[in-house]
Amino acid sequence: MRRVNLDIDLLRCFATVVETGGFTAAAKTLLRTQSAVSVQIKRLEATIGHKLFERSKRSPLLTEQGEMLLGYAHRMLKLNDETVLRLTQTEMEGTLRLGVVEYLAPHRLPEIISRLKRAYPRLDLRLRIDLSSKLHAELEQGKLDVIIAARTDNKDHGQELFREQLCWATGPLGIPNAQDPVPLAVLPHPCFYRQAAINSLDQQGRPWYCAVTTMNISGVQKVIEAGLAVGVLSKSSLLPSMTVLGPQDGFPSLPMISLGVFSNNYDSKFAIEPVMKFIADCVVDTPHFVAQRGAVTV
Repeated sequence: MRRVNLDIDLLRCFATVVETGGFTAAAKTLLRTQSAVSVQIKRLEATIGHKLFERSKRSPLLTEQGEMLLGYAHRMLKLNDETVLRLTQTEMEGTLRLGVVEYLAPHRLPEIISRLKRAYPRLDLRLRIDLSSKLHAELEQGKLDVIIAARTDNKDHGQELFREQLCWATGPLGIPNAQDPVPLAVLPHPCFYRQAAINSLDQQGRPWYCAVTTMNISGVQKVIEAGLAVGVLSKSSLLPSMTVLGPQDGFPSLPMISLGVFSNNYDSKFAIEPVMKFIADCVVDTPHFVAQRGAVTV
């Protein structure tokens, strides 16, 4: 059987189309024309002998083979980029004070830190896990070098990593009676999740009260699982035992949360941009996030 070599440039083009949401956006990211991007996708399809996208009038979708290739493409690109980084970049030394929003800790943080340590073995990593509001404050005070945190209207200067839907979650408590105040499990103020829950219920005119205030997302999860309250969680933080509530249950729609990477590089002893890019790539390449993608638009 003839061996076929996959072109890294074609794989990067393919992954970029998926990540940016379409051929037009990918062309802008790659600094190429849309027709050039289309040609590269056709070359990749010819190489593997399968269509990668189902093109329709509304939007192209990944085919079964496209979804399969996406996982391999991310792994190959990760290995390629880490190899180039280690062999061509001057060894980075020093202390990096990294802040990570708490809700990423359970399902993304271990992989991010592991890859960061492999790529920069001489980097002294100091990790802080907290709420986004506190991380932003410490970044502005110069106590942190890089943070991964929520992007809000007045903090939109960071590089957006991804967006995720917020959901109402309940457990043994079930669906609260429409006439009764909603018992909420919340994080301390200020918190995007907390404010999203309160604002949406206030706009609906539905009464509520803070039944439990806990310091972290795992605490909110435990309160919901115990049947003590209803909570707001990101889609990736939902547990199998939970039930999602929506308009059909008398609960208002919730916004999406946007996560970004931020840096104040004023006093840094080393160039922080490569580290920021590496962290951003790690976040969007984690299996849980990749699994949520699929549909793209032109």
